[in-house]
Amino acid sequence: MRQAAVDTVLPLGGGDDGKSPLYIPKGQLVDYVVWAVHRRKDLYGDDAEEFKPERWETIRPAWEYLPFNGGPRICLGQQFALTEASYTIIRLLQEFEAIENRDSSPWEESLALTCAIRQGTKVGLTPARV
Repeated sequence: MRQAAVDTVLPLGGGDDGKSPLYIPKGQLVDYVVWAVHRRKDLYGDDAEEFKPERWETIRPAWEYLPFNGGPRICLGQQFALTEASYTIIRLLQEFEAIENRDSSPWEESLALTCAIRQGTKVGLTPARV
């Protein structure tokens, strides 16, 4: 949440369709919900609320996707988190020749500070042959 330091006009967000300018007076609190931005059907299609990892094969969002926020307030741990995730994935690929899904239940979100799968990740790992 932020508070406007001066009177400001945002280029979009006003009017019935959200496409008109929006006046923000000095002192007004302004908030946005990243979870909602990441589910906008005008950006991600009618299936925006569905878990579809393959959607990232073709889209390259900018400010429409903010897992680490952006600009001067970008997450200081972004590069560490991406490096740590990349390292973990590479080590899994090196150690296991197959990963098998052991959970047939549908995706359910668990929303807290981050978004995660509610029931955990149930997989079977087949060790790589040496």
